[in-house]
Amino acid sequence: MIKKIIDKKDEFKLKRGCSYSELVMAIAKNYYYFNYDLRQNNDTLSAMSQGKRGLILFQLYLQFSSAEFPVLIDQPEDNLDNRTVYKELKDFIIKKKKERQIIMVTHNANLVVPTDAEEIIVANQAGENGKTENLEYRFEYVSGALENSFLNPEGKGILYQKGIKEHVCEILEGGEEAFRQRNIKYKIIN
Repeated sequence: MIKKIIDKKDEFKLKRGCSYSELVMAIAKNYYYFNYDLRQNNDTLSAMSQGKRGLILFQLYLQFSSAEFPVLIDQPEDNLDNRTVYKELKDFIIKKKKERQIIMVTHNANLVVPTDAEEIIVANQAGENGKTENLEYRFEYVSGALENSFLNPEGKGILYQKGIKEHVCEILEGGEEAFRQRNIKYKIIN
């Protein structure tokens, strides 16, 4: 049909200001339909869970991006089980952080400890009940390496009473007791 219009364009009278190429484009606008899907391990993107789909798209984005600026990721572990986080996301981040700075907001120890995060920022928000565990401000932050470890119960403000390692253990693992209880149940370490 389009070829006929092009071949016989002299037989058509168009409204003033309309060209033959615009006519052809209008006719062909929805003529073609492209259908595609991504596959990983015989699983199509359209059939994947939300979390797995997000992981695949995140990996594609970082794999094909040539940008050199830092990338900020907010909770990439959402909708993923810890096995997938540890086996796929962790390994991918370890590989990609050599090429590009990755800044990540997470509540998952599997994305902090085994990825050997260089800098960890711990945040605390003062409660709305008027009682505050902060030193001075409603939002307070401390940062450092995981190796930063100390206990100072006399410190003013909850963030200043312990080191980064202790905060990570408490916030991401549930605390030493939770960590110990899991170890007892799993019977992995004597």
